[in-house]
Amino acid sequence: MSINQLEADYVFVYGDKKSNELTSLIELLHDKGFYTQIRDNDENSLLVFLKIASYRYSELAEKDLIKNYEFGVVSSIDNQADKLRIINEYLTGSTIDDLNLNKFKHVKDLTPITPIIKFSTIYQDVSKHLLNFQNPSSNFIKENFGIHIAIYFEFLKYLLVWLFFLSIFGLISYFKSKHVFSLTYCFVNLIWGVLFISFWKKREKYLINYWGNANYHYIQDHKLKLVNINEYFETKSSYKHNSNYEGYKFLKQLIFVPISLIFMAVLVCYQLCCFALEIFINEIYDGPGKSFVSLVPTVLISVFVPIFSMVYNAVVNVVIKLENHNNSYTESNSILIKQFILNFLTSYMPLLITSFIYLPFAHLIKPNLTMIRSSIESNLNSDSIYYKYLTHLKNQSEFNMNQDRLNLQFNYFIVTNQVVQLVMKYVLPHIISFVMSFVSPKTYKPKDNEEEAKWLDNVRKYVSLPYYNVNDDFRFIVVNFGYLVLFGPVWSLAPLITMIFFIITIKLDYFKLLNGKYFKPPVPERVDSIYPWNYGLFILSWIGSIVAPAITTFYRHGNLPPKSMGQFTLDKASINVKTSNLIFILLISEHVFLIIWFVLNKIFSLFKSDIEWENDFSDNDIKLRHDYYSGKVKGSFPVIGDGEWEGFQAKDSITQATSIIEGGAPVVTSSVPVGKSSGIDTRDYQELKNVKDKSDDIIKVPSQEGGSEFATIDNVQHIDPKGDFNEVENRYQQDFEAKNNLPQAEDIVQGNNGEEEEEEEIEDIEDNDSTPSSGSKPKKRSPLKKLLKRNK
Repeated sequence: MSINQLEADYVFVYGDKKSNELTSLIELLHDKGFYTQIRDNDENSLLVFLKIASYRYSELAEKDLIKNYEFGVVSSIDNQADKLRIINEYLTGSTIDDLNLNKFKHVKDLTPITPIIKFSTIYQDVSKHLLNFQNPSSNFIKENFGIHIAIYFEFLKYLLVWLFFLSIFGLISYFKSKHVFSLTYCFVNLIWGVLFISFWKKREKYLINYWGNANYHYIQDHKLKLVNINEYFETKSSYKHNSNYEGYKFLKQLIFVPISLIFMAVLVCYQLCCFALEIFINEIYDGPGKSFVSLVPTVLISVFVPIFSMVYNAVVNVVIKLENHNNSYTESNSILIKQFILNFLTSYMPLLITSFIYLPFAHLIKPNLTMIRSSIESNLNSDSIYYKYLTHLKNQSEFNMNQDRLNLQFNYFIVTNQVVQLVMKYVLPHIISFVMSFVSPKTYKPKDNEEEAKWLDNVRKYVSLPYYNVNDDFRFIVVNFGYLVLFGPVWSLAPLITMIFFIITIKLDYFKLLNGKYFKPPVPERVDSIYPWNYGLFILSWIGSIVAPAITTFYRHGNLPPKSMGQFTLDKASINVKTSNLIFILLISEHVFLIIWFVLNKIFSLFKSDIEWENDFSDNDIKLRHDYYSGKVKGSFPVIGDGEWEGFQAKDSITQATSIIEGGAPVVTSSVPVGKSSGIDTRDYQELKNVKDKSDDIIKVPSQEGGSEFATIDNVQHIDPKGDFNEVENRYQQDFEAKNNLPQAEDIVQGNNGEEEEEEEIEDIEDNDSTPSSGSKPKKRSPLKKLLKRNK
């Protein structure tokens, strides 16, 4: 059987054919419950395919289920995304239970094997995914790519709905206010922002509870404690809270505050210098070569920001190591929070400088042009080559400040910048790949078996792609949300333009996800919120409640309004507001924002949906929950056969590697006993009766000894996650997205498809630790009982 037909779970690149470490790695993998197959990759590396043994996955899934119960996570483990997630955590985790492939220096590019690893032309990809006018099915994405990616698409779709209503009001305001700043639109924009982040929080909680994943971040926060408990999860043990780890971690995180302030000061000072140089060249300098010299500030920013970002990220990595996170979840979130500071400064500082420095004070340049020229002349040697250029300045009569600078900058960030971002995200990778195929064509041709060659070529392409990080997509959306809430009144058509770009983005992101030509197949992740981006949304909206009203009151009377003495700034300035009026408006806007946000969040916390009440757990003591469930809950992951994989031993994989290194094709061997049923669970009748699912039947099959034995067979038709992606997606579209009303909460939690249990039987479970029989559904039960019933 070829390697593609064996359906491996993961593949990684082993980067050194000459290393003696490969033998010990293969033996370790087999000892830890994996089957392996080796194939050639290039002149220096090998492809190692992994398939987890059924018994090992059963143990890992059981422990994962126990961890879920300890914090009230009620999601089942019944899809391809969950399986890939559990295996990845086992392969890359750093705890005592995990394999931790990261400690092997030659192991790289760990990639899940998914249906998107297949050959397809650009025409096929575009016609199937990009020109499909159906909305992306978040449930389909969750089942195949994980909750983290699914909630991104839900967030973007929800934001599009809200943008639609703001776009309508913005369009009306644009023509009614004669294209100038509108104080009415400013406050509507402010209220829109606070309503969106509040209602999204409610929507987010509903989705997470509907998917059964509430409280998942507690599992990550207490990962080491859970590992120590679950190492022998059947055994009762004493446990007490005696660690100040969280306190020490918080103190270490405070160290970054002064570091971030230093970096912020450096970046802001550099941006101000480039801004001053730009103003001098574009509005004061009148010498030769002005059109070329005017590009200098842009070049300086373009060169400095990437270098500055590299230094900043290097310091962030050092601080992250100092913080000593015990899991990747809190570590990655800490990195995102620190990077958001840099994103804020690079995205919004040009507009803030123009709004609060250039337009209010640029009028002071005109009466001081003579002083500027004399200062340059006194500090430069008259024989210098730069003298005649730098002293070639405009006269006072020729100088005019750019009153439209803020509008032009904002239009650039809303339109041009988004076009550039889309090109860089979706077009540039294909251009680079096309160019590299000519610049450095691959001359090495692996010796593959004929039936495997085409599929292996696709695998080699996929493992060379970068990793997919959904947080990059979140960052793009959140930054553009920030432009709307901070500077929306500058151009009330901005929501409409942004909505159009977001519609294009959601189609392209869905195309990127299923196309498989941009990134490796993503490793599924579980989350219970969009954290830390929800904090980013709040901070941007809060700052917007100050910035947006300020610039609106500054410039809502036009560029050159009549002014009188005693106003906020000098007569020639581009603002028209009294100091008292400005302070009053800012206080009102900020307090309105905070009051609305507080009231809505309080209301939403008191009034929960049915599914939220179903999943509401009050008991969160780790050890107590563990002991309860480890004694009550029985595993639902029976060990089944591994088919052809059972014939592959560690020595066979080592033989394959040796054959490839010596220049031959891989030797495919299998020692599956004749007559052994692949994927059939064979046990004693009574044992099968106790562990089988309700949908399974017990049948007799021929045994290896010539007689017969009992086995289970699944009588339910399931969606095959390895099947045709488009067919599976269409079935999700018809069965899930097309429904106007979601399934009832109790059906989701219990997973019983209408089958009911007697209340007395539930009570017997708690008292006698017995298995419930089919019956009628109790009218009311506690969350613990429902969890127990769910996994019987």
